[in-house]
Amino acid sequence: MLISTRSRYALRVLARMATMMKMGENQPVSLALLSEREQVSVRYLEQIFGLLRSNGLVKGKRGPGGGYVLGMPPEKISLFNVVSVLEADFLPTNCMSGDTSCSPEIGFNRESCPLQDTCVTRPLWMSLRVMYYTYMKERTLEDLIEGII
Repeated sequence: MLISTRSRYALRVLARMATMMKMGENQPVSLALLSEREQVSVRYLEQIFGLLRSNGLVKGKRGPGGGYVLGMPPEKISLFNVVSVLEADFLPTNCMSGDTSCSPEIGFNRESCPLQDTCVTRPLWMSLRVMYYTYMKERTLEDLIEGII
């Protein structure tokens, strides 16, 4: 269960923006500044921020003094909101996602998995999935910058 660099960088950069906002720096932040402070290339941040912007997590401001601001207060942005925008799926095993045999969304597919009735690991993967979703949905950027996590 690995999380991509896109999600790790996004969480770091958004946390930096939330910290700056909390310190009274409510102006838009340039990607160049975020790139310098977080040691992430501007090009990579452009890709990340394109996805974050299209999902309302950040807003872009054009022109002189432009840049990005958070799309909502840090306490309203769950960690799940951020990661789910950047990850295709973040589950402990691929048999838990989409239309595969053990997907909770569609139930078991007998044709795909001959072990569906006897799989001893499925409850483990289901539990991990629930723990991950619950944890990430209950924690926010605010929690991250406050060190509550």
